[in-house]
Amino acid sequence: MTELVLIVLFIALLISNRSLSGRLAALEGRFKNGIQPQVATQSAPNAVSYSAASAVSVVAPSVVPVTVSSGPDASTRFGEWLKEDWLMKVGALLFIIGCGWFVSYAFANNWIGPVGRITLGVVAGVLVMLFGFWRMLKYASQGAVFLALGAGMTMLSIFAGRTIYGFFTPAAAVGFDFLIASFVSFAAYRFNLKSLAVIGQILAFVAPLLAVGQTNSVFLFSYLLAITLATLIWAGLSGWRDLIVASLVFVTLYSLPYLFAAHGSSGIYSVDAPIVLNFAYIFAMVYLLTGMYAVVKRGVVTAQNELLLAVLNGAFLFLWILMVSPKELHTLLYSAWAIVFAVGSFIAFRASEKPDPFYAYGSVAIAFVAAATAAQLSGATLAIAYTIEALLLVVAILTLTKKVGSAASSLLFFIVPIALSFDSMRVYGYSQAVFSREFFVLFILAGALIIAGRLIGNAERESGATTTGHLWPTAVILGTVYIWYIIWSAVHIVLPHSADMATFVTLTIYTIAGLVAYFNGLFTSDTARRVYGMGLLIFVVARLLFVDVWTMELAGKVITFFAIGILLMSTAFLTKKKAAPAVGV
Repeated sequence: MTELVLIVLFIALLISNRSLSGRLAALEGRFKNGIQPQVATQSAPNAVSYSAASAVSVVAPSVVPVTVSSGPDASTRFGEWLKEDWLMKVGALLFIIGCGWFVSYAFANNWIGPVGRITLGVVAGVLVMLFGFWRMLKYASQGAVFLALGAGMTMLSIFAGRTIYGFFTPAAAVGFDFLIASFVSFAAYRFNLKSLAVIGQILAFVAPLLAVGQTNSVFLFSYLLAITLATLIWAGLSGWRDLIVASLVFVTLYSLPYLFAAHGSSGIYSVDAPIVLNFAYIFAMVYLLTGMYAVVKRGVVTAQNELLLAVLNGAFLFLWILMVSPKELHTLLYSAWAIVFAVGSFIAFRASEKPDPFYAYGSVAIAFVAAATAAQLSGATLAIAYTIEALLLVVAILTLTKKVGSAASSLLFFIVPIALSFDSMRVYGYSQAVFSREFFVLFILAGALIIAGRLIGNAERESGATTTGHLWPTAVILGTVYIWYIIWSAVHIVLPHSADMATFVTLTIYTIAGLVAYFNGLFTSDTARRVYGMGLLIFVVARLLFVDVWTMELAGKVITFFAIGILLMSTAFLTKKKAAPAVGV
Protein backbone atom coordinates (compact mmCIF):
# COMPACT_ATOMS: atom_id res chain seq x y z
CA MET A 1 0.00 0.00 0.00
CA THR A 2 2.84 2.38 0.82
CA GLU A 3 4.49 1.98 -2.55
CA LEU A 4 1.18 2.50 -4.32
CA VAL A 5 0.64 5.79 -2.50
CA LEU A 6 4.17 6.92 -3.35
CA ILE A 7 3.74 5.99 -7.01
CA VAL A 8 0.46 7.86 -7.31
CA LEU A 9 1.93 10.89 -5.54
CA PHE A 10 4.97 10.85 -7.79
CA ILE A 11 2.93 10.66 -10.99
CA ALA A 12 0.57 13.41 -9.82
CA LEU A 13 3.45 15.73 -9.01
CA LEU A 14 5.12 15.05 -12.34
CA ILE A 15 1.93 15.81 -14.24
CA SER A 16 1.48 19.05 -12.30
CA ASN A 17 4.67 20.41 -13.81
CA ARG A 18 3.95 19.51 -17.41
CA SER A 19 2.38 22.88 -18.20
CA LEU A 20 5.55 24.74 -17.18
CA SER A 21 7.76 22.54 -19.33
CA GLY A 22 5.45 23.05 -22.27
CA ARG A 23 5.65 26.82 -21.81
CA LEU A 24 9.42 26.72 -21.65
CA ALA A 25 9.50 24.59 -24.78
CA ALA A 26 7.30 27.11 -26.57
CA LEU A 27 9.54 29.95 -25.40
CA GLU A 28 12.60 28.05 -26.62
CA GLY A 29 10.95 27.71 -30.01
CA ARG A 30 10.43 31.49 -30.16
CA PHE A 31 14.10 32.07 -29.42
CA LYS A 32 15.13 29.61 -32.11
CA ASN A 33 12.88 31.30 -34.66
CA GLY A 34 14.61 34.63 -34.50
CA ILE A 35 15.22 35.98 -31.04
CA GLN A 36 18.19 33.87 -29.98
CA PRO A 37 18.92 31.18 -32.59
CA GLN A 38 21.89 29.68 -30.74
CA VAL A 39 20.23 29.05 -27.36
CA ALA A 40 20.99 25.57 -26.04
CA THR A 41 18.01 23.28 -25.62
CA GLN A 42 18.97 21.99 -22.18
CA SER A 43 20.28 24.85 -20.15
CA ALA A 44 18.46 27.88 -21.50
CA PRO A 45 14.94 27.06 -20.33
CA ASN A 46 15.98 25.79 -16.92
CA ALA A 47 19.08 27.69 -15.94
CA VAL A 48 18.42 30.08 -13.09
CA SER A 49 21.43 31.95 -11.77
CA TYR A 50 22.72 35.43 -11.55
CA SER A 51 24.45 35.20 -14.93
CA ALA A 52 23.34 36.19 -18.43
CA ALA A 53 21.41 32.91 -18.72
CA SER A 54 19.52 33.92 -15.61
CA ALA A 55 18.10 36.92 -17.38
CA VAL A 56 16.49 34.69 -20.00
CA SER A 57 14.97 32.46 -17.33
CA VAL A 58 13.66 35.33 -15.25
CA VAL A 59 12.09 37.11 -18.22
CA ALA A 60 10.47 33.95 -19.51
CA PRO A 61 7.31 34.06 -17.35
CA SER A 62 6.41 37.51 -18.65
CA VAL A 63 6.50 36.18 -22.23
CA VAL A 64 4.67 32.96 -21.48
CA PRO A 65 1.10 34.33 -21.51
CA VAL A 66 1.60 35.50 -25.09
CA THR A 67 2.59 32.05 -26.33
CA VAL A 68 0.35 29.77 -24.32
CA SER A 69 -2.84 30.32 -26.27
CA SER A 70 -1.15 29.78 -29.64
CA GLY A 71 1.19 27.00 -28.53
CA PRO A 72 0.76 23.24 -28.80
CA ASP A 73 -2.14 21.47 -27.15
CA ALA A 74 -1.96 19.65 -23.82
CA SER A 75 -1.06 16.23 -25.26
CA THR A 76 1.77 17.71 -27.32
CA ARG A 77 3.13 19.65 -24.33
CA PHE A 78 2.98 16.53 -22.19
CA GLY A 79 4.85 14.57 -24.86
CA GLU A 80 7.53 17.25 -25.01
CA TRP A 81 7.76 17.20 -21.23
CA LEU A 82 8.24 13.42 -21.21
CA LYS A 83 11.04 13.65 -23.76
CA GLU A 84 12.91 16.24 -21.71
CA ASP A 85 15.26 14.42 -19.26
CA TRP A 86 13.21 11.27 -19.61
CA LEU A 87 15.98 9.07 -18.25
CA MET A 88 16.10 11.12 -15.04
CA LYS A 89 12.34 10.89 -14.62
CA VAL A 90 12.20 7.15 -15.24
CA GLY A 91 15.06 6.63 -12.85
CA ALA A 92 13.34 8.71 -10.18
CA LEU A 93 10.16 6.68 -10.61
CA LEU A 94 12.07 3.39 -10.26
CA PHE A 95 13.92 4.73 -7.24
CA ILE A 96 10.68 5.74 -5.51
CA ILE A 97 9.17 2.33 -6.23
CA GLY A 98 12.25 0.63 -4.79
CA CYS A 99 12.13 2.82 -1.70
CA GLY A 100 8.48 1.97 -1.22
CA TRP A 101 9.16 -1.75 -1.40
CA PHE A 102 12.10 -1.45 0.94
CA VAL A 103 10.12 0.50 3.50
CA SER A 104 7.22 -1.94 3.26
CA TYR A 105 9.56 -4.89 3.78
CA ALA A 106 11.26 -3.17 6.71
CA PHE A 107 7.92 -2.40 8.32
CA ALA A 108 6.63 -5.93 7.80
CA ASN A 109 9.67 -7.41 9.54
CA ASN A 110 9.69 -4.78 12.32
CA TRP A 111 13.18 -3.57 11.40
CA ILE A 112 12.02 -0.05 12.14
CA GLY A 113 9.79 0.98 15.05
CA PRO A 114 6.99 3.56 14.91
CA VAL A 115 9.25 6.47 15.81
CA GLY A 116 11.85 5.35 13.30
CA ARG A 117 9.27 4.95 10.56
CA ILE A 118 7.95 8.48 10.90
CA THR A 119 11.43 9.91 11.40
CA LEU A 120 12.67 8.08 8.30
CA GLY A 121 9.79 9.45 6.23
CA VAL A 122 10.27 13.02 7.45
CA VAL A 123 14.06 12.96 7.03
CA ALA A 124 13.84 11.36 3.59
CA GLY A 125 11.28 13.94 2.49
CA VAL A 126 13.36 16.84 3.77
CA LEU A 127 16.46 15.51 2.02
CA VAL A 128 14.58 15.18 -1.26
CA MET A 129 13.30 18.74 -0.82
CA LEU A 130 16.81 20.06 -0.21
CA PHE A 131 18.11 18.13 -3.20
CA GLY A 132 15.32 19.58 -5.32
CA PHE A 133 16.14 23.11 -4.21
CA TRP A 134 19.83 22.56 -4.98
CA ARG A 135 18.91 21.16 -8.38
CA MET A 136 16.72 24.19 -9.11
CA LEU A 137 19.79 26.42 -8.88
CA LYS A 138 20.82 25.04 -12.24
CA TYR A 139 17.75 23.28 -13.65
CA ALA A 140 14.62 24.86 -12.28
CA SER A 141 12.10 22.51 -13.90
CA GLN A 142 13.92 19.35 -12.80
CA GLY A 143 14.49 20.57 -9.28
CA ALA A 144 10.82 21.56 -8.88
CA VAL A 145 9.82 17.93 -9.41
CA PHE A 146 12.04 16.73 -6.56
CA LEU A 147 11.09 19.64 -4.32
CA ALA A 148 7.34 18.98 -4.69
CA LEU A 149 7.94 15.24 -4.26
CA GLY A 150 9.90 15.75 -1.04
CA ALA A 151 7.22 18.08 0.32
CA GLY A 152 4.57 15.47 -0.32
CA MET A 153 6.64 12.74 1.33
CA THR A 154 7.22 14.87 4.42
CA MET A 155 3.59 15.92 4.83
CA LEU A 156 2.35 12.37 4.34
CA SER A 157 4.81 11.16 6.97
CA ILE A 158 3.51 13.75 9.42
CA PHE A 159 -0.04 12.75 8.50
CA ALA A 160 0.77 9.09 9.21
CA GLY A 161 2.43 10.00 12.51
CA ARG A 162 -0.67 11.93 13.55
CA THR A 163 -3.32 9.42 12.44
CA ILE A 164 -1.61 6.07 13.13
CA TYR A 165 0.64 6.73 16.11
CA GLY A 166 -0.70 10.01 17.53
CA PHE A 167 2.77 11.57 17.63
CA PHE A 168 1.65 15.14 16.89
CA THR A 169 -1.06 17.43 18.15
CA PRO A 170 -3.27 19.01 15.45
CA ALA A 171 -1.57 22.37 15.99
CA ALA A 172 1.93 20.85 15.73
CA ALA A 173 1.00 18.94 12.57
CA VAL A 174 -0.41 22.07 10.96
CA GLY A 175 2.67 24.03 12.01
CA PHE A 176 5.09 21.55 10.44
CA ASP A 177 3.03 21.37 7.26
CA PHE A 178 2.98 25.18 7.13
CA LEU A 179 6.78 25.31 7.23
CA ILE A 180 6.98 22.80 4.39
CA ALA A 181 4.46 24.66 2.25
CA SER A 182 6.22 27.95 2.98
CA PHE A 183 9.53 26.53 1.76
CA VAL A 184 7.88 25.28 -1.44
CA SER A 185 6.27 28.69 -2.01
CA PHE A 186 9.57 30.46 -1.35
CA ALA A 187 11.28 28.29 -3.95
CA ALA A 188 8.47 28.96 -6.42
CA TYR A 189 8.81 32.74 -6.12
CA ARG A 190 12.59 32.54 -5.90
CA PHE A 191 12.78 30.74 -9.26
CA ASN A 192 9.63 32.26 -10.75
CA LEU A 193 7.75 28.98 -11.24
CA LYS A 194 4.01 29.54 -11.04
CA SER A 195 3.16 25.82 -11.18
CA LEU A 196 5.26 25.24 -8.06
CA ALA A 197 3.58 28.21 -6.39
CA VAL A 198 0.20 26.59 -7.00
CA ILE A 199 1.47 23.38 -5.41
CA GLY A 200 2.75 25.33 -2.41
CA GLN A 201 -0.59 27.09 -2.01
CA ILE A 202 -2.50 23.80 -2.16
CA LEU A 203 -0.17 22.23 0.42
CA ALA A 204 -0.60 25.20 2.74
CA PHE A 205 -4.38 25.20 2.60
CA VAL A 206 -4.69 21.41 2.78
CA ALA A 207 -2.48 21.21 5.87
CA PRO A 208 -5.37 21.61 8.40
CA LEU A 209 -7.16 18.67 6.78
CA LEU A 210 -4.08 16.50 7.27
CA ALA A 211 -4.10 17.32 10.99
CA VAL A 212 -7.09 14.95 11.43
CA GLY A 213 -9.46 15.82 14.21
CA GLN A 214 -11.36 18.97 15.13
CA THR A 215 -8.92 21.86 15.12
CA ASN A 216 -9.75 24.86 17.30
CA SER A 217 -11.79 27.23 15.14
CA VAL A 218 -9.89 30.35 16.22
CA PHE A 219 -6.57 28.63 15.51
CA LEU A 220 -7.84 27.31 12.16
CA PHE A 221 -9.01 30.67 10.83
CA SER A 222 -6.01 32.47 12.26
CA TYR A 223 -3.88 30.04 10.28
CA LEU A 224 -6.00 30.60 7.15
CA LEU A 225 -5.67 34.36 7.61
CA ALA A 226 -1.88 34.05 7.86
CA ILE A 227 -1.78 31.92 4.70
CA THR A 228 -4.03 34.41 2.93
CA LEU A 229 -1.88 37.40 3.87
CA ALA A 230 1.24 35.57 2.71
CA THR A 231 -0.48 34.72 -0.57
CA LEU A 232 -1.50 38.34 -1.08
CA ILE A 233 2.05 39.56 -0.51
CA TRP A 234 3.67 37.04 -2.82
CA ALA A 235 0.97 37.45 -5.46
CA GLY A 236 1.49 41.21 -5.37
CA LEU A 237 5.23 40.78 -5.87
CA SER A 238 4.96 38.17 -8.62
CA GLY A 239 1.83 39.37 -10.41
CA TRP A 240 0.13 35.95 -10.14
CA ARG A 241 -3.14 37.46 -9.00
CA ASP A 242 -5.23 34.39 -9.76
CA LEU A 243 -3.66 32.87 -6.62
CA ILE A 244 -5.65 35.45 -4.62
CA VAL A 245 -8.92 34.21 -6.07
CA ALA A 246 -7.84 30.64 -5.33
CA SER A 247 -7.14 31.56 -1.70
CA LEU A 248 -10.66 32.99 -1.32
CA VAL A 249 -12.07 29.75 -2.72
CA PHE A 250 -10.12 27.75 -0.10
CA VAL A 251 -11.33 29.99 2.72
CA THR A 252 -14.91 29.62 1.49
CA LEU A 253 -14.62 25.83 1.46
CA TYR A 254 -13.42 25.86 5.07
CA SER A 255 -16.39 28.11 5.92
CA LEU A 256 -19.06 25.78 4.58
CA PRO A 257 -19.40 23.59 7.72
CA TYR A 258 -19.96 26.71 9.82
CA LEU A 259 -22.39 28.26 7.33
CA PHE A 260 -24.62 25.22 7.06
CA ALA A 261 -24.44 24.06 10.67
CA ALA A 262 -27.90 23.68 12.21
CA HIS A 263 -28.93 26.75 14.18
CA GLY A 264 -29.26 26.01 17.87
CA SER A 265 -27.54 22.61 17.66
CA SER A 266 -24.81 21.62 20.08
CA GLY A 267 -22.23 20.88 17.37
CA ILE A 268 -18.93 22.71 17.54
CA TYR A 269 -19.46 24.30 14.11
CA SER A 270 -22.72 25.88 15.21
CA VAL A 271 -21.24 27.04 18.51
CA ASP A 272 -18.12 28.55 16.93
CA ALA A 273 -19.88 30.10 13.90
CA PRO A 274 -20.53 33.51 15.60
CA ILE A 275 -16.84 33.71 16.53
CA VAL A 276 -15.71 32.81 13.01
CA LEU A 277 -18.09 35.46 11.64
CA ASN A 278 -15.62 38.09 12.86
CA PHE A 279 -12.90 36.39 10.81
CA ALA A 280 -15.24 36.51 7.80
CA TYR A 281 -15.47 40.29 8.13
CA ILE A 282 -11.67 40.50 8.30
CA PHE A 283 -11.26 38.28 5.22
CA ALA A 284 -13.83 40.33 3.29
CA MET A 285 -12.06 43.60 4.11
CA VAL A 286 -8.64 42.15 3.27
CA TYR A 287 -9.78 40.94 -0.15
CA LEU A 288 -11.57 44.23 -0.82
CA LEU A 289 -8.49 46.28 0.02
CA THR A 290 -6.34 43.95 -2.06
CA GLY A 291 -8.50 44.49 -5.11
CA MET A 292 -8.59 48.23 -4.54
CA TYR A 293 -4.79 48.36 -4.20
CA ALA A 294 -4.42 46.55 -7.51
CA VAL A 295 -6.74 49.04 -9.20
CA VAL A 296 -5.32 52.19 -7.64
CA LYS A 297 -1.59 51.42 -7.58
CA ARG A 298 -1.10 48.99 -10.44
CA GLY A 299 -3.92 49.95 -12.77
CA VAL A 300 -6.11 47.45 -14.58
CA VAL A 301 -4.96 45.99 -17.87
CA THR A 302 -6.94 42.77 -17.70
CA ALA A 303 -9.41 43.13 -14.86
CA GLN A 304 -10.87 39.62 -14.90
CA ASN A 305 -9.21 38.56 -11.65
CA GLU A 306 -10.27 41.75 -9.86
CA LEU A 307 -13.85 41.40 -11.11
CA LEU A 308 -14.07 37.76 -10.09
CA LEU A 309 -12.49 38.55 -6.73
CA ALA A 310 -15.04 41.31 -6.06
CA VAL A 311 -18.03 39.12 -6.93
CA LEU A 312 -16.78 36.09 -4.95
CA ASN A 313 -15.90 38.28 -2.00
CA GLY A 314 -19.40 39.77 -1.99
CA ALA A 315 -21.00 36.32 -2.19
CA PHE A 316 -18.73 35.04 0.61
CA LEU A 317 -19.69 37.93 2.87
CA PHE A 318 -23.39 37.74 2.01
CA LEU A 319 -23.54 34.05 2.96
CA TRP A 320 -21.89 34.68 6.33
CA ILE A 321 -24.29 37.52 7.17
CA LEU A 322 -27.35 35.62 5.98
CA MET A 323 -26.54 32.30 7.64
CA VAL A 324 -24.76 33.29 10.85
CA SER A 325 -25.37 36.88 11.92
CA PRO A 326 -28.45 37.72 14.05
CA LYS A 327 -31.48 38.38 11.88
CA GLU A 328 -32.25 41.69 13.55
CA LEU A 329 -28.86 42.99 12.42
CA HIS A 330 -29.19 41.98 8.77
CA THR A 331 -30.41 45.35 7.57
CA LEU A 332 -27.65 47.22 9.37
CA LEU A 333 -24.91 44.86 8.20
CA TYR A 334 -26.08 44.80 4.58
CA SER A 335 -26.31 48.59 4.53
CA ALA A 336 -22.87 49.05 6.06
CA TRP A 337 -21.20 46.75 3.56
CA ALA A 338 -23.16 48.33 0.71
CA ILE A 339 -21.58 51.66 1.64
CA VAL A 340 -18.12 50.06 1.82
CA PHE A 341 -18.41 48.50 -1.64
CA ALA A 342 -20.01 51.63 -3.09
CA VAL A 343 -17.05 53.71 -1.92
CA GLY A 344 -14.75 51.07 -3.37
CA SER A 345 -16.61 51.26 -6.67
CA PHE A 346 -16.22 55.04 -6.83
CA ILE A 347 -12.51 54.89 -5.96
CA ALA A 348 -11.94 52.14 -8.54
CA PHE A 349 -13.51 54.21 -11.28
CA ARG A 350 -11.74 57.44 -10.38
CA ALA A 351 -8.37 55.71 -10.08
CA SER A 352 -8.51 53.51 -13.16
CA GLU A 353 -10.97 55.41 -15.37
CA LYS A 354 -12.15 51.99 -16.51
CA PRO A 355 -15.75 50.85 -16.09
CA ASP A 356 -15.08 47.18 -15.28
CA PRO A 357 -13.96 47.62 -11.63
CA PHE A 358 -16.70 50.19 -11.13
CA TYR A 359 -19.32 47.72 -12.26
CA ALA A 360 -17.85 44.85 -10.24
CA TYR A 361 -17.76 46.63 -6.89
CA GLY A 362 -20.90 48.59 -7.72
CA SER A 363 -22.83 45.40 -8.45
CA VAL A 364 -21.85 44.00 -5.06
CA ALA A 365 -22.96 47.25 -3.42
CA ILE A 366 -26.29 47.09 -5.24
CA ALA A 367 -26.77 43.48 -4.15
CA PHE A 368 -26.22 44.47 -0.52
CA VAL A 369 -28.64 47.38 -0.86
CA ALA A 370 -31.23 45.01 -2.29
CA ALA A 371 -30.61 42.55 0.53
CA ALA A 372 -30.96 45.29 3.14
CA THR A 373 -34.19 46.45 1.53
CA ALA A 374 -35.61 42.92 1.44
CA ALA A 375 -34.62 42.36 5.07
CA GLN A 376 -36.52 45.45 6.17
CA LEU A 377 -39.50 45.62 3.80
CA SER A 378 -41.96 43.31 2.09
CA GLY A 379 -44.89 43.31 -0.30
CA ALA A 380 -45.86 46.55 -2.01
CA THR A 381 -43.39 48.60 0.04
CA LEU A 382 -40.55 46.40 -1.15
CA ALA A 383 -41.61 46.80 -4.79
CA ILE A 384 -41.69 50.60 -4.43
CA ALA A 385 -38.28 50.62 -2.74
CA TYR A 386 -36.72 48.48 -5.50
CA THR A 387 -38.26 50.76 -8.13
CA ILE A 388 -36.75 53.88 -6.59
CA GLU A 389 -33.37 52.16 -6.18
CA ALA A 390 -33.35 51.09 -9.83
CA LEU A 391 -34.11 54.65 -10.95
CA LEU A 392 -31.41 56.10 -8.70
CA LEU A 393 -28.95 53.58 -10.10
CA VAL A 394 -29.58 54.78 -13.65
CA VAL A 395 -29.16 58.41 -12.57
CA ALA A 396 -25.96 57.60 -10.65
CA ILE A 397 -24.36 55.82 -13.60
CA LEU A 398 -25.24 58.62 -16.00
CA THR A 399 -23.91 61.22 -13.57
CA LEU A 400 -20.69 59.46 -12.57
CA THR A 401 -19.59 57.64 -15.71
CA LYS A 402 -21.33 59.61 -18.49
CA LYS A 403 -21.56 56.27 -20.32
CA VAL A 404 -24.94 55.93 -22.02
CA GLY A 405 -24.49 52.25 -22.84
CA SER A 406 -23.77 51.37 -19.23
CA ALA A 407 -26.80 53.32 -18.03
CA ALA A 408 -28.96 51.53 -20.59
CA SER A 409 -27.69 48.17 -19.35
CA SER A 410 -28.60 49.15 -15.79
CA LEU A 411 -32.25 49.28 -16.89
CA LEU A 412 -32.18 45.49 -16.53
CA PHE A 413 -32.35 46.01 -12.76
CA PHE A 414 -36.00 47.02 -13.27
CA ILE A 415 -36.72 43.34 -13.86
CA VAL A 416 -37.01 42.81 -10.10
CA PRO A 417 -39.67 45.48 -9.39
CA ILE A 418 -41.50 44.49 -12.58
CA ALA A 419 -41.69 40.90 -11.34
CA LEU A 420 -42.94 42.10 -7.96
CA SER A 421 -45.57 44.29 -9.62
CA PHE A 422 -47.48 41.36 -11.11
CA ASP A 423 -49.17 40.66 -7.81
CA SER A 424 -50.10 44.34 -7.47
CA MET A 425 -51.62 44.28 -10.95
CA ARG A 426 -53.73 41.27 -10.03
CA VAL A 427 -54.95 42.83 -6.78
CA TYR A 428 -55.60 46.26 -8.31
CA GLY A 429 -57.75 44.71 -11.02
CA TYR A 430 -60.22 43.65 -8.31
CA SER A 431 -59.75 46.64 -6.02
CA GLN A 432 -62.59 48.90 -4.92
CA ALA A 433 -60.44 51.99 -4.27
CA VAL A 434 -58.64 53.97 -6.94
CA PHE A 435 -55.81 55.24 -4.77
CA SER A 436 -54.83 52.03 -3.03
CA ARG A 437 -51.41 50.66 -2.14
CA GLU A 438 -51.29 48.74 -5.40
CA PHE A 439 -52.04 51.93 -7.35
CA PHE A 440 -48.92 53.60 -6.01
CA VAL A 441 -46.79 50.52 -6.78
CA LEU A 442 -47.88 50.58 -10.41
CA PHE A 443 -47.83 54.36 -10.76
CA ILE A 444 -44.34 54.78 -9.31
CA LEU A 445 -43.01 51.93 -11.43
CA ALA A 446 -44.55 53.45 -14.57
CA GLY A 447 -43.08 56.86 -13.80
CA ALA A 448 -39.64 55.41 -13.00
CA LEU A 449 -39.52 53.44 -16.25
CA ILE A 450 -40.53 56.45 -18.33
CA ILE A 451 -38.14 58.84 -16.55
CA ALA A 452 -35.21 56.41 -16.74
CA GLY A 453 -35.84 55.72 -20.42
CA ARG A 454 -36.16 59.40 -21.26
CA LEU A 455 -32.97 60.31 -19.41
CA ILE A 456 -31.01 57.71 -21.34
CA GLY A 457 -32.65 58.68 -24.62
CA ASN A 458 -31.78 62.36 -24.11
CA ALA A 459 -28.21 61.47 -23.12
CA GLU A 460 -27.92 59.30 -26.23
CA ARG A 461 -29.02 62.12 -28.51
CA GLU A 462 -26.67 64.61 -26.85
CA SER A 463 -23.65 62.31 -27.04
CA GLY A 464 -24.44 60.86 -30.45
CA ALA A 465 -24.06 57.33 -29.04
CA THR A 466 -25.90 54.51 -30.75
CA THR A 467 -24.93 51.61 -28.48
CA THR A 468 -28.01 51.45 -26.25
CA GLY A 469 -30.09 49.33 -28.65
CA HIS A 470 -33.76 49.09 -27.79
CA LEU A 471 -33.44 49.08 -24.00
CA TRP A 472 -34.50 52.63 -23.27
CA PRO A 473 -37.43 52.70 -25.77
CA THR A 474 -38.59 49.40 -24.28
CA ALA A 475 -38.49 50.93 -20.79
CA VAL A 476 -40.60 53.88 -21.92
CA ILE A 477 -43.14 51.62 -23.64
CA LEU A 478 -43.41 49.40 -20.55
CA GLY A 479 -44.01 52.51 -18.45
CA THR A 480 -46.89 53.58 -20.69
CA VAL A 481 -48.34 50.06 -20.58
CA TYR A 482 -48.57 50.39 -16.81
CA ILE A 483 -50.26 53.77 -17.30
CA TRP A 484 -52.87 52.24 -19.62
CA TYR A 485 -53.50 49.43 -17.14
CA ILE A 486 -53.97 51.93 -14.30
CA ILE A 487 -56.44 53.95 -16.42
CA TRP A 488 -58.41 50.82 -17.35
CA SER A 489 -58.62 49.60 -13.74
CA ALA A 490 -59.33 53.06 -12.28
CA VAL A 491 -62.20 53.79 -14.70
CA HIS A 492 -63.75 50.40 -14.00
CA ILE A 493 -63.42 51.05 -10.25
CA VAL A 494 -65.15 54.45 -10.63
CA LEU A 495 -67.95 52.91 -12.75
CA PRO A 496 -68.45 49.54 -11.04
CA HIS A 497 -72.06 49.13 -12.22
CA SER A 498 -71.53 50.20 -15.83
CA ALA A 499 -68.81 48.05 -17.30
CA ASP A 500 -69.76 48.98 -20.89
CA MET A 501 -69.43 52.69 -20.15
CA ALA A 502 -66.06 52.10 -18.44
CA THR A 503 -64.84 50.18 -21.47
CA PHE A 504 -66.10 52.93 -23.80
CA VAL A 505 -64.27 55.62 -21.79
CA THR A 506 -60.96 53.74 -21.62
CA LEU A 507 -60.96 52.73 -25.29
CA THR A 508 -61.71 56.31 -26.25
CA ILE A 509 -58.77 57.51 -24.18
CA TYR A 510 -56.58 54.86 -25.81
CA THR A 511 -57.72 55.91 -29.26
CA ILE A 512 -57.04 59.58 -28.67
CA ALA A 513 -53.60 58.80 -27.23
CA GLY A 514 -52.82 56.52 -30.16
CA LEU A 515 -53.86 59.15 -32.69
CA VAL A 516 -51.79 61.83 -30.98
CA ALA A 517 -48.71 59.60 -30.92
CA TYR A 518 -49.20 58.45 -34.51
CA PHE A 519 -49.61 61.90 -36.07
CA ASN A 520 -46.94 63.45 -33.87
CA GLY A 521 -44.52 60.85 -35.17
CA LEU A 522 -45.78 61.37 -38.71
CA PHE A 523 -45.33 65.15 -38.67
CA THR A 524 -41.94 65.02 -36.89
CA SER A 525 -40.64 62.00 -38.85
CA ASP A 526 -40.30 60.07 -35.57
CA THR A 527 -40.76 56.48 -36.72
CA ALA A 528 -40.71 55.00 -33.22
CA ARG A 529 -43.49 57.25 -31.97
CA ARG A 530 -45.55 56.67 -35.11
CA VAL A 531 -45.23 52.90 -34.76
CA TYR A 532 -46.17 53.12 -31.08
CA GLY A 533 -49.32 55.09 -31.89
CA MET A 534 -50.21 52.62 -34.62
CA GLY A 535 -49.75 49.75 -32.19
CA LEU A 536 -52.07 51.34 -29.65
CA LEU A 537 -54.75 51.90 -32.30
CA ILE A 538 -54.43 48.32 -33.51
CA PHE A 539 -54.94 47.15 -29.92
CA VAL A 540 -58.14 49.19 -29.64
CA VAL A 541 -59.55 47.87 -32.92
CA ALA A 542 -58.56 44.29 -32.12
CA ARG A 543 -60.22 44.45 -28.72
CA LEU A 544 -63.42 45.85 -30.24
CA LEU A 545 -63.62 43.16 -32.90
CA PHE A 546 -62.52 40.12 -30.89
CA VAL A 547 -63.52 40.85 -27.28
CA ASP A 548 -66.01 43.66 -26.73
CA VAL A 549 -68.26 42.71 -29.64
CA TRP A 550 -69.16 39.54 -27.72
CA THR A 551 -69.37 40.92 -24.19
CA MET A 552 -70.97 44.38 -24.44
CA GLU A 553 -74.66 45.15 -24.49
CA LEU A 554 -76.15 46.40 -27.75
CA ALA A 555 -76.31 50.02 -26.61
CA GLY A 556 -72.72 49.89 -25.47
CA LYS A 557 -71.63 48.43 -28.78
CA VAL A 558 -73.39 51.16 -30.74
CA ILE A 559 -71.94 54.00 -28.70
CA THR A 560 -68.43 52.58 -28.57
CA PHE A 561 -68.20 51.60 -32.24
CA PHE A 562 -69.66 54.95 -33.34
CA ALA A 563 -67.27 56.98 -31.18
CA ILE A 564 -64.14 55.06 -32.13
CA GLY A 565 -65.15 54.99 -35.79
CA ILE A 566 -65.68 58.78 -35.87
CA LEU A 567 -62.31 59.38 -34.26
CA LEU A 568 -60.55 57.19 -36.78
CA MET A 569 -62.40 58.67 -39.78
CA SER A 570 -61.45 62.19 -38.68
CA THR A 571 -57.85 61.36 -39.40
CA ALA A 572 -58.58 61.67 -43.11
CA PHE A 573 -58.53 65.47 -42.77
CA LEU A 574 -55.25 65.38 -40.89
CA THR A 575 -53.73 63.14 -43.54
CA LYS A 576 -54.87 65.47 -46.31
CA LYS A 577 -53.44 68.43 -44.48
CA LYS A 578 -50.12 66.64 -44.16
CA ALA A 579 -50.10 65.68 -47.84
CA ALA A 580 -51.20 69.10 -49.24
CA PRO A 581 -47.79 70.81 -49.26
CA ALA A 582 -46.31 67.95 -51.21
CA VAL A 583 -48.92 68.42 -54.00
CA GLY A 584 -48.17 72.12 -54.32
CA VAL A 585 -44.53 71.43 -54.75
